[in-house]
Amino acid sequence: MVSGRQRTFDKEEALHKAMEIFWLKGFSGASLSDLVEAMGINKPSLYAAFNNKETLFVSALKHYAKTLGSSHLETLTSPNESLQNKIRAYLESISNLVTNSTFPGGCFVANSTCEAGSGCLTAGTKQTVEEINIESRNTFIAFFENEKRKGFLASTASPEALADYLIATQFGIAIMARNNVTKQELQHVIETAASVFKP
Repeated sequence: MVSGRQRTFDKEEALHKAMEIFWLKGFSGASLSDLVEAMGINKPSLYAAFNNKETLFVSALKHYAKTLGSSHLETLTSPNESLQNKIRAYLESISNLVTNSTFPGGCFVANSTCEAGSGCLTAGTKQTVEEINIESRNTFIAFFENEKRKGFLASTASPEALADYLIATQFGIAIMARNNVTKQELQHVIETAASVFKP
């Protein structure tokens, strides 16, 4: 029996290119032709490696969260930094990504969240977006609870409300960047947001 043909492309690299297309055009705006052209493969290879457009989108979102999104969280665990400085560093990390000209602009997760809210996603892709946002919110809640235990937040502070505030701020920064607001202007937003956490 003759074995199947070996895959002749780098799956991780192809996934990264697909991520950038979805990031730029969204799930509904990215056609299969857009994807296979960017990935440098044909449609049968796409189906063989990723099953279909929906599972490719889910894989691309998870790839984004793992490779680009997770790096921001390191700023929140920096030792010997005030809460205000941690929040500032976190939002600056977001700003650096969403204004990086080598990427499509804005935030892939923020863009996808907008698509989910407008009914442009399938049930499976919407669920993945929701899961990523829930995980982020839970991470922020745990962070603020820890800061509260250490005495860096008032006893009346709500970790849940602060987590929502941080998500709203980072999404706002991403959407502003997508609409060509300058990095300097975003820095004013960051400083205003960080001022909420003054010692």
